[in-house]
Amino acid sequence: MHFGYYKFGMNPFKREPMLDEMNKKVFENLKLTDDDLVVYDLGCGLAAPIRTFAKMYPEKKVKGITIVEWQIHEAERMNNEAGIDGNIEITLGDYTKLTYADNSADAVYALESCCHTEGLDKAAFVEEMMRVLKPGKRFVVVDGFLKREPKLFGPILRYCYNSIIKGWALPSFPLVGMFTEKIKNCGGDNIEVKDLSFRIAPTALHAPFAVIHFFIKKMIQGEKLNAVRLGHLKSCFLGLALGMYRRSFSYCMVTGVKRN
Repeated sequence: MHFGYYKFGMNPFKREPMLDEMNKKVFENLKLTDDDLVVYDLGCGLAAPIRTFAKMYPEKKVKGITIVEWQIHEAERMNNEAGIDGNIEITLGDYTKLTYADNSADAVYALESCCHTEGLDKAAFVEEMMRVLKPGKRFVVVDGFLKREPKLFGPILRYCYNSIIKGWALPSFPLVGMFTEKIKNCGGDNIEVKDLSFRIAPTALHAPFAVIHFFIKKMIQGEKLNAVRLGHLKSCFLGLALGMYRRSFSYCMVTGVKRN
């Protein structure tokens, strides 16, 4: 379940255009110049943002990394079908142990992927992101963010949160204050946090219907869902509840530059 960016005038019942708009917002905030030729996608998944990037910037090179091998094969298939695989490179690896050289990226982004790293500050992710980014160049990170530590949550919120991170196999969501402080300590500057919670609300509301549709489809096919899949589906529902605790959770875009 990924979240899209709603802008006024869009049809809130059509999810794909909002997903595509989120990709575009990420790239707009990278503020690429003609000299920025190599961009890294840390945790690219099935590479949907990469395909959007390749269409917007056919003259640039985008490199994606994912820790899931089957995602590479599926992404390459979709890239070939779209006819845009020429300036795309997707590799198997861990974005906390990148093989890329220091100061090798003209821009770096991570869309709903840094939450898979250990720790509330996502230290291993931040350190590698800032290491490979060239001085003076920009980064964009979009994800769900905690506003306070989970140990301070009440029982209902704690149940929702713990169920979600278990169902989505996450160690935790990043804590926004600790995350931005870690970026500063690793050479980040001009850091901005933009709350996109209301912008992604329409796609969040798609979750229950997507889950029900998936569940019915599998029932018709005679497939029994295992505990892992059921936990994932449950998390999609509970994500709506988590998003309502505005003092504790937000969906944010964090941007900034690496100091020269």
